Amino acid sequence: MTNKDFLKKLKNYLFNKYLSFPTLKFLLNSKIDIVKNLYIDFCILISKKNKNFFNFFFSDNEENSRNTLYLDINENIANLENNCEEILKNNGILVIENALPKNEYFKIVEIFDNLKIKDNHSLRENECITKYFEEIKISDFLNLNKISNYFTKKVFGKPLKPLAQFHVHRSKKIPESIINGDNNMHIDRFLPNMKLYYAPFEITKDDAPFCYAVGSHKINSQYIKYVKSAKYFSEDDTKATEFLNCKKELVCKKNSLIVALTNGFHGRKSFLKIGSRQVVFLQYHKSFNKLSLIFG
Repeated sequence: MTNKDFLKKLKNYLFNKYLSFPTLKFLLNSKIDIVKNLYIDFCILISKKNKNFFNFFFSDNEENSRNTLYLDINENIANLENNCEEILKNNGILVIENALPKNEYFKIVEIFDNLKIKDNHSLRENECITKYFEEIKISDFLNLNKISNYFTKKVFGKPLKPLAQFHVHRSKKIPESIINGDNNMHIDRFLPNMKLYYAPFEITKDDAPFCYAVGSHKINSQYIKYVKSAKYFSEDDTKATEFLNCKKELVCKKNSLIVALTNGFHGRKSFLKIGSRQVVFLQYHKSFNKLSLIFG
């Protein structure tokens, strides 16, 4: 190992251990409830001070909350202003139809069509499912990057660079086994969090559509009580049922983008037929850390 590689590895280790945005790992490993609960209360108190976080995660739902979760922007990013903030704030989920202009859409379709699946890049594999990903440069996709910047500025308070990946999810056997954190309902964090999923191809009810428990992203007294008592942070917890009354399966037309606040309960549905699902996956945990949380 060269000195450069060692320093890079050390930097990543120190960042992940001390500066990365709080995850569920500490809560899962904590043996002392009072320490765990103080940690939860402190992190939530700091998060509330971010005015953008307060707007999306801590404010009450408005009485005129929109029932629709879909917004057609007709390939024009300027149309994002049409109620998208209201839909996302009240529901925790938004599906944008006709998201990208045709030139960028066809570029992404061509990449997926030509993607070579290498076994050594398989993220997860068992008897029922394989999942492959390949990292991309978001700067290669102008409009997708603009949408990413738009929503990160709205939710986090500033544009963030995403970790962007092409994901290919293939079913090999029906029915699937349950994979925790994948095809069951779960939360990613107990603090504000967001992910974007761009679907260039149609996703039907048989193709493992994204599922979301509408409104479950709100960090209120009920949510905090659940987090402090949870063992799995998924639908396997008895108290999780309180949040799953409004679970929606989000089938998508081609060229759709899902914006999800993933401290809320979410997960893909199991495949109902042999097939595959291709999604461009954007997440922001490497761009927003504890310093961002404290100092903004």
